[in-house]
Amino acid sequence: MLGAVKDMMIGRAVRLMSDPRLSRVMGDPRVMNVAMRAMNVGGNMKAELDRASRFAAGVLGFATQEEVSTLRSTIQTLEDQLSVIDARRTVTPPPPRNL
Repeated sequence: MLGAVKDMMIGRAVRLMSDPRLSRVMGDPRVMNVAMRAMNVGGNMKAELDRASRFAAGVLGFATQEEVSTLRSTIQTLEDQLSVIDARRTVTPPPPRNL
């Protein structure tokens, strides 16, 4: 949802930037400062929502998306290592044991 709003705002900003009157206004450092702060609001909101989501997931005992992703990566790495070990065992069988 935030991505759609961001895309819409960028599209409108591009159209407005072609207006010469706006170009003069945007040259004012005060206007640019306010515009930059407004753009940071979305990022700050997302960061706070992410933080609150992680906190709620921890309280409720749910895994976060980041934790699931890390776990999947770890499992894939372990599966790859097992494949290499199995391939080595198949290529070179262990020497016979003397009893």
